[in-house]
Amino acid sequence: MKNILRMSLLILVAVCLLSSVVFAANTRVAVVSPALTSTFHVTLVKGAEAEAREFGWGYESLAPDRETNFQMQVSMVEDLIQRKVDAISICAINDKAIVTAVRSANEAQIPIFVHNSLTELPGGDVVAYIGYDQRAGGRKCGLKAVELLHSKYGEFKGKVAILEGIPGFHTTERKGGFMEVMEKFPEIEVVASQPADWEREKAMNVAENLLQAIPTIDLFFGCSDAMAQGASQAARSMNKDVFTIGLDGNPDAIQDVSKGTLTATLAVFPYEMGRIAMQTARDHLAGKEVPKFVKTPTEIVDKDNWERFQ
Repeated sequence: MKNILRMSLLILVAVCLLSSVVFAANTRVAVVSPALTSTFHVTLVKGAEAEAREFGWGYESLAPDRETNFQMQVSMVEDLIQRKVDAISICAINDKAIVTAVRSANEAQIPIFVHNSLTELPGGDVVAYIGYDQRAGGRKCGLKAVELLHSKYGEFKGKVAILEGIPGFHTTERKGGFMEVMEKFPEIEVVASQPADWEREKAMNVAENLLQAIPTIDLFFGCSDAMAQGASQAARSMNKDVFTIGLDGNPDAIQDVSKGTLTATLAVFPYEMGRIAMQTARDHLAGKEVPKFVKTPTEIVDKDNWERFQ
């Protein structure tokens, strides 16, 4: 009797292991980014790929040529649906435009995950949203700006310019959080807020124009690292001493902080976010219940702590 029970247990374990192997070998997942022009998205897909490969999954990363090309992003998701992948994680360029593709995935019973956002899409069924609280991140950058201006003047005053990404959720939340802090300090004047479309070169040109029009700008807040780096480059070329704060915590931005060419950035740990997106997908595909919102960490990086992020 004991031998029969032992044999039954061994068979059950073998079946479970075999099922796990088959599940891993046949699983194909995809990560769809806005573009791979940003170090943030490049780093995120590396983290996602590393985790997917660890699971033994087939993995691919897709992205349009520019972060404004939402039509191409929608087409890429539709193509993945036609190819019947097992799961898709998206960082949407345009929340409204992507809904059609999400609904198509729902009809095909392909689970959709959204990374780098905790705000629900205006339609379609998303299994989970993975990302940091972007409004809270904007507030952290705002508080850092206040601290820097107070250190310069000994009081809460100064002139600030904001460099926006393309219109949409990410710009709205990051700028919105930053402005919540600025509104508490009326002597700090936001003298300009202009789009630079997440691009370093465009941000450099916008910042140059702003510094020519308003030479007394004290600080630029870029809603991404690339835009803050562009502002920093513009200021240096014009021999202007201004503070620059970015948001992403990309490795090249942290290196710029270490050199003093970027004042600060908000680290949002994209590599870890990519890994967590794949872990969430794995749990769902394995039949586990996953939270609707999976929050990832953030931390301000400046001259005092950048070494911890190397």
